[in-house]
Amino acid sequence: MEGSGGMQLFSIGIDDKDLVLKDLIYKKSTVCWMEGLNIEENKVGNLVFLNYKTSSSCPPSKVARLKDKTKMIIADILATIILEDLQSSLVQKIIQEEYFYFDKEDQDRILRDALAIMWGGKNPIVDSETIREQWQFRVWDRLMDHLSTNDELVFDGFIRFRLKDFMSELESAVDRAVDELLIENEYNEFIKLLQYFVEIQDPKVDEVHVVLQDDTRYILLDSNLRVIHNEMLEQLAREISDKEISHDDLLISSLITIAPCKITIHEYDKIKNVELLNTINNVFDGKVIMSEERITPKK
Repeated sequence: MEGSGGMQLFSIGIDDKDLVLKDLIYKKSTVCWMEGLNIEENKVGNLVFLNYKTSSSCPPSKVARLKDKTKMIIADILATIILEDLQSSLVQKIIQEEYFYFDKEDQDRILRDALAIMWGGKNPIVDSETIREQWQFRVWDRLMDHLSTNDELVFDGFIRFRLKDFMSELESAVDRAVDELLIENEYNEFIKLLQYFVEIQDPKVDEVHVVLQDDTRYILLDSNLRVIHNEMLEQLAREISDKEISHDDLLISSLITIAPCKITIHEYDKIKNVELLNTINNVFDGKVIMSEERITPKK
């Protein structure tokens, strides 16, 4: 709005190319206009300043009260914009600067995961709404602190210098999301390798029953529920025992060596290592049955 002729209360400086931010500020400033304010623009270098001014009809006696009220409204508007409207673009900027070498699909995944991490979406113990409310208050409080001693705020400068901890948390969330993506990619490559080992060999037996014993060891039974005795497996067990590899690793290695057509894991609900079950399911895709039934080996 141009030419109000009133008194200037505050001024917000934004990048002249940031049309999205400018549009958001105008839309959310409707409340201010209802209070008898106008917004005028002036350009300085690469910044556009949005000047909040009283209307020409505003009595001087009301200016101080209107300024205090407007300060609170502006702080609320900018805090909401930062935490709700611009969070994705802030994270995208971090990704494009630090992890530009990922393809678009991976960058989109990192963006989604980073926001979930930031707001506690991947932590069932943390209430995401509480985290948002805490940050909303922190940002609002810092905006109020700035506006209490300054009639001008440069938006990018405020984020860079007054919200370093917020940006640091966003960067940490992005780093965690990237780590999780890399770990998942490595896991998927590992699964593909194990699947390949299974595919290139003939099944030693058609069916294997996996039974968890009381000492956390596993025994493998054939279709007649008799313990599978295999020279290769026994040699494998001796080698793994010498290297102090876990019983879970021994189970995976044994199943890959046997390469059965069907696997039934009994009392699977008692197996605490969920990742082990997922790995067996992934390597022997479509060949695994999870059973709660308890069975006893035949002699």
